[in-house]
Amino acid sequence: MKCPDVEHLNHLNSLYGSGSNGFHCTATEVEAPDHGASLLEGMNQMRQKRFLCDLTIATKTKSFEVHKLVLASCSEYFHRLLQRDPQLHQVELHDVSPLGLTTVITYAYTGKLSLSLYTIGSTIAAATQLQVPALLNMCSDFLVREMAVENCVYIANISATYGLNQVKDATRKFIRENFLEFSKTDQFMKLPFDQINELLMDDGLQIPSEVTAFQIAVKWLEFDPKRVRYAADLLSNIRFGTISAPDLVKHVQPVPRMMQDPQCHKLLVDAMNYHLLPHQQNSLQSRRTRIRGGQRVLVTVGGRPALTEKALSREISYRDREGNWNKLTEMPAKSFNQCVVVMDGFIYIAGGEDQNDARNQAKHAVSSLNR
Repeated sequence: MKCPDVEHLNHLNSLYGSGSNGFHCTATEVEAPDHGASLLEGMNQMRQKRFLCDLTIATKTKSFEVHKLVLASCSEYFHRLLQRDPQLHQVELHDVSPLGLTTVITYAYTGKLSLSLYTIGSTIAAATQLQVPALLNMCSDFLVREMAVENCVYIANISATYGLNQVKDATRKFIRENFLEFSKTDQFMKLPFDQINELLMDDGLQIPSEVTAFQIAVKWLEFDPKRVRYAADLLSNIRFGTISAPDLVKHVQPVPRMMQDPQCHKLLVDAMNYHLLPHQQNSLQSRRTRIRGGQRVLVTVGGRPALTEKALSREISYRDREGNWNKLTEMPAKSFNQCVVVMDGFIYIAGGEDQNDARNQAKHAVSSLNR
């Protein structure tokens, strides 16, 4: 090869440093966007050919040849293991399934994996034991995306087994919001007592009415005669005090268990007494008189529907999460400019005016108090 002309190179260098007679040169950092992916692809091909592999990982039935650098870079388990003994050549992992380990290795070399609800348990078990947090996050996101009424119990059990708190919270929220539909599935009827008991305790359970919660609880109890021993404990989660007296007579009293079991019958009697003693309800408050909800809403009481209108309203309405106004109930009479306070779970409405007459407000003032 011909050597470069030294004089020519010196001439080029003189142009670079010659000030105004030369050109201005700055250093710019450039990047190859596909370099990382190409590097991983090359290393994966080397692994498949067993080229430069320096670590053997053995399960009970299968062994894998890998590169220490790749596994240690994404697995905290291997990082600490090789940090203690860099010369290590073989690791025995008899508690990890070959399928789970294959998934971890595939993820380490490609950043990709194929997930299925049928096999994700082995993947999560391997990722947990080998401490691959990024893979666990991918599995958690997959479980949340795949959640449905048919599989939510399975996903809840996985999240509880492996301590996936994000998935556990998402499952609880999903079941709370889809409880009515979930209660119609076979999986619901097979729930153990502690799980259905926890569901019916939930203040945020979204159901059409407390009568519905009662009917679902009775259906679960009647599914297996052996569950009769749970009747009183399970039904104590029903908010009987929020069920109107007519509905207690129509839907609750006819159920044989409510009349035959002394503890269940007491739940019914307490609810009827609550309705028979309206002026003592403040002192009779308990978990069974608390309305389910769990969300804070804005409530309007009477007043004028619009500033330009003179007509008054007797409606009590609330605004839902979508911003829509929904009628909750009505006051005995129309009014505005009244005082409103919430105490002991009740709304109290005092005073106000029964006509919109700015010229003579005192004439239309009222002295009523409603709860």
